Amino acid sequence: YFIKQEKEISMETIRDFLIALKSNLQKKLVYLKNYLQSHKAVTLFLAALLGLFLFFSLFSLLHRPSVQRQRATKVSVHTKQLTASPMYKTVSLFGQTAAIARIEIVNKYPGTILRVDKNLGDTVEPGDILLQQDLKDVELQVARAQADYKSHGASTERYDARYNSDYQKAKSEYDLKKLNFERYTQLFQKGAISKLSLDQAELAMVNAQANLKYLTDQKSINGRPAYVAERAEQAELSHNSMLLLQNQQEDMTIRAPRKGIISYRNAEAGSYVAANTHLFTLVDNSSFYIDCLVSEYDAALLKAGETVSANLEALGKKYPGTLTFVSPDKNKDTKNYLVRITLDSTDPAIKSGMFAKSELKFLQKDKALCINRSAIFEKNGKTYAFIIDNDHKVQRKAVQLGIRNEEETEITEGLKEGDRVIIDNITRLREGTEVEDLGTKVGEK
Repeated sequence: YFIKQEKEISMETIRDFLIALKSNLQKKLVYLKNYLQSHKAVTLFLAALLGLFLFFSLFSLLHRPSVQRQRATKVSVHTKQLTASPMYKTVSLFGQTAAIARIEIVNKYPGTILRVDKNLGDTVEPGDILLQQDLKDVELQVARAQADYKSHGASTERYDARYNSDYQKAKSEYDLKKLNFERYTQLFQKGAISKLSLDQAELAMVNAQANLKYLTDQKSINGRPAYVAERAEQAELSHNSMLLLQNQQEDMTIRAPRKGIISYRNAEAGSYVAANTHLFTLVDNSSFYIDCLVSEYDAALLKAGETVSANLEALGKKYPGTLTFVSPDKNKDTKNYLVRITLDSTDPAIKSGMFAKSELKFLQKDKALCINRSAIFEKNGKTYAFIIDNDHKVQRKAVQLGIRNEEETEITEGLKEGDRVIIDNITRLREGTEVEDLGTKVGEK
């Protein structure tokens, strides 16, 4: 209205419009009232026709066939007929392939890299040189340590020789003085010499004995006198220092510890590297293993030595393997047990980090009445299952459960062989509900 009139919309405009609309409606209602009063036959006919239409519509709504209402309330369900059959448990193992060895190679000592002999992807044998550090400084240190060792060794030998010489001289002197004293004693007893000569001979023997005892008492450390042992200790320290420097010299030539492939390199000739720098990673992919985590229920079934088949999804192939380890202890963090599968294949297409899956099937019981775990529900602390009777109506049965696996559970009490157990739409069912049995679900045993 306002668009056609091209008027500016305001409160006064809207009020005028509503007043005009009210006046127009009042006129039309008065006209309709006068028309109906002057045409009563037409009015009665229209009223009767409207009443009949409403009556038949309501009657049709309230008296629909009962079969249709029943079909609308029926629940379609799948069932499983209980039969005693073997019950199995499937243990699924998941993990990633890992090479038999992955070694990070680091340098023990800082220094400048003289040359790098291997690149990424190179295959190496044990003992192959990977990297050579500059050896000038350490070679000088080795030479100085060798000189120190020789010097201390020579000093030790010199002091040791001097001591041995003094000791032998003192021992000989004592033996001679003792023999003279014994001879003088015999001569004195015969009156051939004086008492003064005998005393002089005895004094000479005592002095020689004291000198020998002084040298003998010095043999206190490994049969050597202290001053000789001290120099021998210095020589030993020099020898050990020399060996350490020689080992350092050898360690600055980085070698491959085993056969493998270089998968990481962080070294360039001319660069300086600090100690314990990660220079190479060596991967030995001559064989692979898969580490998996399993629950305590699955770990109780697994034993080392069992053969398995591992499916590597990236390659679309299955590879034979063996369970080589089942952990005897639960992981404190994951609350699971570690299981290791060692692959028997050496296929070069296998690489570390590929996702792998394996399954093992175990017989739990030769004969068991088992149903889907989805068919079981709890109410007020009790366990129930629904079955269908001969009238296609639902009956609720209290049951007792036995062993179970990832899909099924054993029924030990409450149901019997031949019962048709409902396995789906459980939440829509009540005692006495009439259902439509669709039979066994596709894919169910």
